[in-house]
Amino acid sequence: MTVTPEILRANKEIRDMLWSFDFVVVDNQEYGPVWFDTAPLEPFKIMAQRSTGCVYALTGAQHHILLATSEGQAGVVMAASLQECLELVIAHPYWQDLLRFGKRDLSAMRQVLRDRIEEFEDEALVDNPEIAQFRPLLRAQLGLAEPGDPAKLLHHAVMVLGAGVIVRGSDGYLSEPLAGPLKRP
Repeated sequence: MTVTPEILRANKEIRDMLWSFDFVVVDNQEYGPVWFDTAPLEPFKIMAQRSTGCVYALTGAQHHILLATSEGQAGVVMAASLQECLELVIAHPYWQDLLRFGKRDLSAMRQVLRDRIEEFEDEALVDNPEIAQFRPLLRAQLGLAEPGDPAKLLHHAVMVLGAGVIVRGSDGYLSEPLAGPLKRP
């Protein structure tokens, strides 16, 4: 099954479970004013948000997934598809910590995952203990797999798929990528 925003919006049980992963499905057409734009990934459709106000958007013709912070100061392509995004968010709701602590270096991201997964999992389960129950249910209902190498998928999305992506706030200023500025040659 190919997961689409329409499938997510149509199933209240799935939407309710995703809420525990800080992935709140929204309707792009009903979403309020947008505080950022992207180049060259026009057009984009907001399809989910986080409790902090950050949004997940389908971007460009390939429908990569962009996360933009609520103040427009940061953005990053974090997955190649909605399916890959959900696989990552469900397996590792703390995926942003991999970027932040791994500083976009693949081997460092893998090391962070190895060394700190128990700590990250414990924190996630303290906040939302139902995550342990919802993971297998969401995977079964949406046909999702557990990512074999989540650090590699995230690294590829950020460094390759998102390499030419520019996110600007509504004020026109460039947003910083999550986990700090990219080192450009």
